[in-house]
Amino acid sequence: MTKKYHRLVLVYFQVRVTAFAALFVAIGMHIWGRGYGGLAWALLALQFLAYPHLLFWRARTAHNSLKAEQSNLLLDSLLFGIWAAALEFPLWIAFTLFLGTSLNNAINRGRRGVLGALLAFSSGALAWGLVAGFKVSPQTDPAAAALCLIGLSVYVIGIGNIVFAQNRKLRDTREVLRQREEHYRIITENAGDLIAMLDAEGRWIYANPAYRRLLPEAALEVGADALAHLHPEDLDATRALLEKAIQTGESQEFLYRVIATDGREHEFQAKAKSFSHAGAPRTVVVSTDVSELRQRDKKLAVQANVFENMAEAMMIVSAEGTVLSVNRAFTTVTGYGAEEVCGKSETEFRTALQPQEFYDEIRDALRRQGHWSGTSWCRRKDAGIYHEWRNISAIRDAAGRTTHYVVFFADVSQSTHPDRALAR
Repeated sequence: MTKKYHRLVLVYFQVRVTAFAALFVAIGMHIWGRGYGGLAWALLALQFLAYPHLLFWRARTAHNSLKAEQSNLLLDSLLFGIWAAALEFPLWIAFTLFLGTSLNNAINRGRRGVLGALLAFSSGALAWGLVAGFKVSPQTDPAAAALCLIGLSVYVIGIGNIVFAQNRKLRDTREVLRQREEHYRIITENAGDLIAMLDAEGRWIYANPAYRRLLPEAALEVGADALAHLHPEDLDATRALLEKAIQTGESQEFLYRVIATDGREHEFQAKAKSFSHAGAPRTVVVSTDVSELRQRDKKLAVQANVFENMAEAMMIVSAEGTVLSVNRAFTTVTGYGAEEVCGKSETEFRTALQPQEFYDEIRDALRRQGHWSGTSWCRRKDAGIYHEWRNISAIRDAAGRTTHYVVFFADVSQSTHPDRALAR
């Protein structure tokens, strides 16, 4: 499997190969005119023809390819300093060597890169001078000087194109981010839920327009206390959960109440998630108004309590005749527990004591009138027989189809029930 490396490693390899080949020719023309021997030519070929490939291999195989390439650039500066001193500082060649490597380091690391290149170049030149002595001969072969100028110009243009391409990519990336930010802003500002961003102290940084349905504009100003309109009983718990979201970095879910401008109380289910922006903690809170849902839950709880505690036995039956729910009085009258009857048809656990015509009349009345009331003999779980008053009502949907039956009944054998007379 080929190891992935930073794209700039390949870019600088291509630039280095081209520039070093041009330098090989320019310096070769210079040392040819000065009568240098075979060792100089061997070192020149190693430095300017083989060396770029060695650096490319090193960067490709490094754990951090970009960091390896940055160190390669400093190594270029060090070796160029040695070559400049060894060639006795020919003006145009030395200038080309220093400027080229300084540009590379400046593009990658800015001012620190330039200082690093200057230090490395100077160190290389100083090391050669200490070993072989300093000699300065600024004259440069005219052809070599011309080639250096041409090569340096091409190199600078090439570097400019690289910078232009990077800037264009950066500009395109910023435009994509701007468009995404605009999309998120449109979504946020048109969402029905409350969406807010708070600082570590619980103050507003952002509140979407949905908040204006509840709170005045002044209460939503940036820097104002975002918890000021919370119900006093929820304030401490909400603040503690927001702090926990910041400390742990984990999402926190909670309920809280807000006292709106009109004095009404609204209940919200919220989710808070913290993140760091420029070193400062920020918390995004998304809240859904569950006031109506909670009111329905309370209403259903009251209805369930009424259902469970009614004096009369009660059954809710599906249109197909399956028992869906029974109350406590049902168990008292019949002896059957809810777990024994729910999910079954009543005919499975209560034996019919009336002729078939009786039940046919009930079904016919429910079909025609939607209700039936009367008395009949019934059997309990313990096989005891009692006289029962029963009222059945059909529940229908908007299309008139029966969806459920609600059944009330009571033991009227020994009671003073209003329908006691029917039992005689």
